[in-house]
Amino acid sequence: MNPLNVISVEATALELPLARPISSALGVYPHIDCTVVHVHTDAGHMGTGFTACLGGRSSAAIVPYINHELAPRITGENVLQPEFLWHRMWGPNKARQRAGLGVWALSAVDIAIWDCVGKAAGLPLHTLLGGYQQSVPVYGSGGWHSLSDQELVDECAEFASLGIGAYKYKIGTDRDRERTALLRREMGPDLVLLADANQKFNVREALESAKMLAEYGVAWIEEPVVADSTDDLAAVARSSAIPTAAGENNYFRWGFRELCERKAADYLQPDIGRCGGVTEFRKIAALADSFGVSLTSHLWHELSISVVGAAPSGWACEYVELIPNGALTRSFDVVDGHLAVPDVPGHGVEFTPDAMSRYRVA
Repeated sequence: MNPLNVISVEATALELPLARPISSALGVYPHIDCTVVHVHTDAGHMGTGFTACLGGRSSAAIVPYINHELAPRITGENVLQPEFLWHRMWGPNKARQRAGLGVWALSAVDIAIWDCVGKAAGLPLHTLLGGYQQSVPVYGSGGWHSLSDQELVDECAEFASLGIGAYKYKIGTDRDRERTALLRREMGPDLVLLADANQKFNVREALESAKMLAEYGVAWIEEPVVADSTDDLAAVARSSAIPTAAGENNYFRWGFRELCERKAADYLQPDIGRCGGVTEFRKIAALADSFGVSLTSHLWHELSISVVGAAPSGWACEYVELIPNGALTRSFDVVDGHLAVPDVPGHGVEFTPDAMSRYRVA
């Protein structure tokens, strides 16, 4: 195949509204802060990528970083060499991409590059990465602290009505036992419950929480301690009464290799818009395969489904509708508890022109 050269890269900040504010142990979030990247080639292909987070205005830093630091590194280069382009962006930026927003920016551009590759090849991204399974189970995610008890049960029941057999809810308050007992009582013994602490506890508190959760058959405790301390997470994993999950705040294959080598997590949860994009997600998936742990994802099921579905270790995708209805050109619908991998060239995620205009941050 002839080279396809990158002719331009566009980064745009969007503020995506939520129906109402949501909250976890980390804070209250009124909106989604999103950075959308479009990569254009001289053959007319356009690839889309994005990175996003709950609340804040990180896009105010990510957009100029992409425009001034990353875009010039790949403009004029062959988009069919995603690994090469990834290193073109990462190599001279290592000091600014140890973690954090620099990696978020890299991830968004990399996702757009891979979307271009799929479109140029006329193949789904999932197929390019190995095409292991055509549909992937999902677990419903929510259980925000801002929900009343009835709203908590109603949200869980709504996920269950879609055939979803697992539900993740937030812990980290003095009502953790009450909420856990309520969900188990109302939803029955067969529902898989997953608890997300959002880095709330120290090691002692995490082990106490895990012991309580085990009484109700909860299947994992997620990010029980500060994400920056693999020592603490490994200490929890060694003695926890239930499995541990982590990874949404880890970066690159090296961060996940440490989780695996230290046996600090039974479930890896890379965020495709933070971990280094598709290029790194597939390497993290290989680590999960090699170490015999399960691979899932953090948010953004629209993108994650293609990469989780390509991995033998792919266990499930986190599923929560955060992007406003109608903002994407296609829907991602759950059928019998599963999401089908998009059967279109690339990853199939594209914002509508109306959304790009309506939600754009000036």
